[in-house]
Amino acid sequence: MKLLTRLLLAVCTAWVFPGDAVGQAVSQEYQMKAMYLRKIPSFVEWPPSAANTSKAAFQMCTVGDYPFGARLAQEVGGVTVSGRRIELRWARKEQELDSCEMVFFSRSEAKHYGKFLDGLKGKSVLTVGESEGFLEAGGMVELSFENDRLRMEVNLVAARNANLKVDARLLALAKRVVTEHGTPGGQA
Repeated sequence: MKLLTRLLLAVCTAWVFPGDAVGQAVSQEYQMKAMYLRKIPSFVEWPPSAANTSKAAFQMCTVGDYPFGARLAQEVGGVTVSGRRIELRWARKEQELDSCEMVFFSRSEAKHYGKFLDGLKGKSVLTVGESEGFLEAGGMVELSFENDRLRMEVNLVAARNANLKVDARLLALAKRVVTEHGTPGGQA
């Protein structure tokens, strides 16, 4: 049964996050993070009242230093979210996050997660980080690389507080889903 479950998860992962043949001298971790960042918004629904949904481009922002910027730019080039092309921006100040619909926080900003996330409270902004403790700081999606695999954890409470709906297919791929009941290891 355990083998069947692993096989099913592997097939689902390959279907939801297919690899591409674009060759670039970037580590597997960075390739996978860029690919996930490109795909994740497709599995999230923003409320109609979200201020940014009327803009021509979907605003994906990054905060901090991350060595896969070129790879991420290549991944999101030409990609659309709800019919809107993704525009990638690097935000240097907290105020620059107000126009973002998704923000990726690099591990270089781990000490500042709380400050940034507090500034986004009450806004329909999807937050993704790559350091342990990101969910506990109030982030929504935490990416980690373990045993040559990218792992994802989801804070469903934070997503719902931002009026974002996370698709069950994305939750099924998560290693851990934090629910209203605070179930740290369970699936929603």
